[in-house]
Amino acid sequence: MLWEGLKLMGVGMATVMLFLMLMIACIEWVKHLNRNATALEQQAQKARRKSNTTPATQQAKSAVPVEVFAAAITAFEADKKTT
Repeated sequence: MLWEGLKLMGVGMATVMLFLMLMIACIEWVKHLNRNATALEQQAQKARRKSNTTPATQQAKSAVPVEVFAAAITAFEADKKTT
């Protein structure tokens, strides 16, 4: 009875090991198939990051200063109180 249990354990562990090795092989195969698309996606993300940082600095230079907004709000509230 002990021998049958050990055989069953050996077969079960071997089956799990083979399944995991097959899964790792499939993951590596999919990674190999997608390597070109992955490289293109990484380049696109880098280009997006560069394009997003460049306009932000230009936009900050052309933005209206905070003092102008504060003065406009103060003038609006003063005008609103007088009417």
